[in-house]
Amino acid sequence: MKEILTANVFKSIGHPIRIKIILILYNKREVSVSEISQLLNVDQPIVSLHLSILKKSNVLNVRKEGKMSYYSIGDSSVKQAVNLIFHSRNI
Repeated sequence: MKEILTANVFKSIGHPIRIKIILILYNKREVSVSEISQLLNVDQPIVSLHLSILKKSNVLNVRKEGKMSYYSIGDSSVKQAVNLIFHSRNI
């Protein structure tokens, strides 16, 4: 069962836009959908689609404040993976 959950996490983050979203959240902690859209220069509906995929696999948490939604990384193993892969490699 643990292997299936791990595979689902990898599958959910395995898209360039979702990796960029995770990197933004890793560096900024909590960000609104519109801010992510602006930072990526990607239309908001597309960002929302990718956020929903990450949320569905429990990679992200969402906090609602009125009509605004703020996202953060909810899985500590994803933070560890980002640190290991993106901050320890010389790419």
